[in-house]
Amino acid sequence: MTAAKANEVGRRFPHRDKLPPVVLVFGPDRGLVTEVSDAILALFDDSDDPFAIVKLDAATVTADPARLIDEAGTISMFGGKRLILVRDAAGRNMSPAVVPLLDRPPTEAVVVVEAGDLKRGTGLRKDVENHARAVAIYCPADTERDLDRMIDEEAAKFGLAVDADARAMLRERLGADRAASRGEVLKACLHAADGEALTTADIDAVVGDVAASQIGEAVDAAFLGNRRALDAALGRVLRQDSAAVQILMMAQRVCHALELASAAVAQGASPTRAVEELRPPLFGSQRAMAPRALDQWAPGKLRAASEAIAEATFRTRIMPHLAAATTRDLLFRIASQVSQR
Repeated sequence: MTAAKANEVGRRFPHRDKLPPVVLVFGPDRGLVTEVSDAILALFDDSDDPFAIVKLDAATVTADPARLIDEAGTISMFGGKRLILVRDAAGRNMSPAVVPLLDRPPTEAVVVVEAGDLKRGTGLRKDVENHARAVAIYCPADTERDLDRMIDEEAAKFGLAVDADARAMLRERLGADRAASRGEVLKACLHAADGEALTTADIDAVVGDVAASQIGEAVDAAFLGNRRALDAALGRVLRQDSAAVQILMMAQRVCHALELASAAVAQGASPTRAVEELRPPLFGSQRAMAPRALDQWAPGKLRAASEAIAEATFRTRIMPHLAAATTRDLLFRIASQVSQR
């Protein structure tokens, strides 16, 4: 079965009998990894067998790989498949426990292993993706489209519309963990439940800044040409899972906003007025940074920067193991354009 995407799980595996014997759920977004494994878990909740679901700690399995193998071979007392779920195996070597199951796939159980961000073509990810009776489900960091879909899902539960400014503010504040982001959107929806729409006031009241503040610092430093601050910010933020993707998303939003504001400046508006009238607006540090950046960026260079960000984003998708290096190189190239001007 090789590989699958997180958003395909419900369609490809509508019933537990459709699941392959071994499922690897992995990726940089740990919240989404948990959501996917919970969706699989829900397929077994209607079982009459109290032992149909077995949850194992990854530390226990790595210390005793035979434990997982024994559990996978145990037959249910009431018939039907059992689920063996190994939680939070990020950073642990699960191959000694999982590879024997690939050699002899269980017939009465489904084994689901949660893992972190695994490199393509290596280790357990390679073993599972190359096996005909196993599936590896990749859970990437959310794109803007993913965030919009999740925001709409939560708002729809409360019958709320989401205005453009509120959506833009949520995008800025939601981070690389799907579960944390969904929780923040839920809080905002609960705050807005007595109204008809989710607004920026609701978000300001209850939504924290899930995305690390260093991401904004790095993007600000790049567009202001501050290489020393950029190096310091990247040194902190690129240690985090999927931070590179989040940096590129924010950089693209900021660059697009600067392009729009630059056009307004060319028509006679002041940099500050041009930034204030942006729709969707910039928030936080980007709102304060943008007028200063407009004094240093020509429209043509902003268009070139936007193209460079899009190219870097594409490269991180096809070569995720180089995402951090690609992002660092891009931001320093952006900073160098400010210095040249």
